[in-house]
Amino acid sequence: MSNSPPAPDELILLPPLRAQRGPRGGLVLTRKYMAGVAQFARHWPGPVTSLVRISRTATTDMDHEEFLPGEAETALELRPEDEAALAGRLAAAAVVLAFLERGEARTLELCGRIGVPVVFVSEYSPRTERQILAAEVANPLLRLRRLVWLWRTERIRRSMLARAAALQCSGTPAYEAYRGFCRDTLLFFDNRVRRDDVIDDSGLAARARVLGEGRPLRLVFGGRLIAMKGVLDLPAVAERLARAGVPFTLDIFGSGPLAGALASRIAALGLSDRVALRGVLDFETGWIPHLRRNADLFVCCHPQGDPSSTYPEVMSCGVPIAGYGNEAFRGVVEASGAGWVVPVFDAAALARRIAALDRDRAAIVEAARRARDFAARHAFETTFAARAAHLLRHSRLPPDLKERARVA
Repeated sequence: MSNSPPAPDELILLPPLRAQRGPRGGLVLTRKYMAGVAQFARHWPGPVTSLVRISRTATTDMDHEEFLPGEAETALELRPEDEAALAGRLAAAAVVLAFLERGEARTLELCGRIGVPVVFVSEYSPRTERQILAAEVANPLLRLRRLVWLWRTERIRRSMLARAAALQCSGTPAYEAYRGFCRDTLLFFDNRVRRDDVIDDSGLAARARVLGEGRPLRLVFGGRLIAMKGVLDLPAVAERLARAGVPFTLDIFGSGPLAGALASRIAALGLSDRVALRGVLDFETGWIPHLRRNADLFVCCHPQGDPSSTYPEVMSCGVPIAGYGNEAFRGVVEASGAGWVVPVFDAAALARRIAALDRDRAAIVEAARRARDFAARHAFETTFAARAAHLLRHSRLPPDLKERARVA
């Protein structure tokens, strides 16, 4: 009988998002993140644990939930700040999944010393990061300093990729930017809509009937009301549609620091009879059903290439997207064959495109079908199964456990 210790079989995640302490003393994280980790666990043959850091500042995300020990489907622990303690905790990992950021360079070195493979996740290309910086930082001197910091960060990241076991890229911008620097790079489209919730043919047919009746176009936007989402361009698009005589309504869902400015702009342009701020809906019980039943077209003014999960999630409801041609949205349109792209910051061009679609509603119907088909290929379960298989391939799990997990 062998007395050797069991082989490490844990999947350890080091997410970039930080937790807050909840009123019950638990950890507050987004339901979106925890649902994704739980889906990993359905394909992983051992424990799955997230090691998180604490922050006193809440994020702008809209789906926070507090988790006490034992309440989540997977383990949730505070990340050790001491390097020796972190090494001891990561020694149980068959593979570590970490975000591609310069702060994890030391973690990569540590894992190299203890023989633990690291797979990185990337969401933003260098160009997208510069676009986000431009949207959020007005001071030119501060912007220049941060651009220098980004340039140095990029050199560190490329060095990290050369030593990583693999890379997973959310969206085409990061994939195109980094696939040449890592030995095995997986492209995925982040999506929290499950296969059973993707709109079916009867739902698409009902949408087509409504569009054929000539009713006002039901336009929609949903997301954080922040600068990097371009939300203050939405009233400009709506105002041009109104001037052109296009019959429409625009419902804006979400919350964030720009809600007040957005409401003021809507009122100042005399759009309150057709543009409304609707607040936040629960993702599964409110947002997704609303999209399936009450929306014809999603209006997207994102000026930068954030690989927003909004794209496939909206498309899963058979709602095509007309939006600014940032690199992430262009990648989705090219991959799906659905959607309409106009130049970034060109609200007039976006309004003209929507007006043309109002006159050609058959084009919306066809794009809705293509959008649904693309989203179905990248449904929540399918996406996380592919990511888990990628992690298994690069883990130090014994071959029999890898095969068992692959077959399951």
